[in-house]
Amino acid sequence: MRNELSLLIKPAGALCDLGCSYCFYRRIAADRDTAPGVMQDETAETLLERVLSLRPAALSIAFQGGEPTLAGLSWYRRFLQNIAEKNTAKIPVNLSIQTNGMHINDDWARLFKEHGFLVGLSLDGDKATNDRFRLDKNGNSVYECTLAAAELLNKHGVEFNILSVLTNESAYEIERTYADFKRRGFRFLQFIPFVDEGTGQSLTSEAYTFFLKRCFDLWYADFQKGDYISIRHIDNYIRILLGEPPENCAMCGVCGRYYVIEADGSVYPCDFYCKDTYRLGTVFDPAPFDESETHRTFLTDSCRIHASCAACKYAALCRGGCRRDRTDELTKNKYCEAYRAFFDYALERMLTVARSLPEGEGKGSE
Repeated sequence: MRNELSLLIKPAGALCDLGCSYCFYRRIAADRDTAPGVMQDETAETLLERVLSLRPAALSIAFQGGEPTLAGLSWYRRFLQNIAEKNTAKIPVNLSIQTNGMHINDDWARLFKEHGFLVGLSLDGDKATNDRFRLDKNGNSVYECTLAAAELLNKHGVEFNILSVLTNESAYEIERTYADFKRRGFRFLQFIPFVDEGTGQSLTSEAYTFFLKRCFDLWYADFQKGDYISIRHIDNYIRILLGEPPENCAMCGVCGRYYVIEADGSVYPCDFYCKDTYRLGTVFDPAPFDESETHRTFLTDSCRIHASCAACKYAALCRGGCRRDRTDELTKNKYCEAYRAFFDYALERMLTVARSLPEGEGKGSE
């Protein structure tokens, strides 16, 4: 049976026109001996040839950065044209992009609509919250520009969700953020904990506990009123309770087989591990997506589980969390106590929600 294949492509590498002070990827890229730049056409064409020759059951392609729109609209048009020409087997292709919205105009929105892109728009909250970390390189606010991008996406009927980085400050502002997002009609939300090893600025377990509980209270109150707001981590917990696999790789318990492709064609096993140690090769290699010892070790390491996790009553829900959040040689999650407190607090209500949904109708957004 053929498997689906998932790619995360960085067509502009770490290039970005913002200076977000919490950006983990800028630091990862700075540690590599790789010149910044946009993916060359030869690299993109070789990548597509390698991928399509595998004849996967389906192909998911997500574009990310840095800021992926900096590759330019013409780059995407050529890339999409190459897919149309090379995909002779008619493999289903799902497209998505994560953007700061700075360059979104009518032309970009039309392209997204025409090709069925799901767009992730980065926005941390209202202006005060967003301006805390998400500024341009001159220290200016980009809040209004991001909202303008959302309006253009709505105007053209493009599906999009909001991605927010969760910091110690914004975790305690979730009630204000949730209300602001609802007021603006944003109904598909994702919150990602800010983890920055070595600086002492990572989201604390205490702040995460507060966020998980309060966010769920707000979500559940709307659910009871028949107003379903899609919040990715809650959607996935409901899926798990319904016996369905989570679509969020960070909630699967083990790392999955997806590949990150850098602008120079280098291949890595995960966006958070685009480091020389984990480099799997390049798209110019004969078989860059064949299993290698480096990749096998990376996947095996993600299967380690702490003894306390194995004995935990919430093991089936938590699954150890994302590998990047684990300590003690990749076995115990730094947010263990936050998850435990949240499940103690919300599990019965999540079960009530799961039981109320018709069979096979698990909610979820990607």
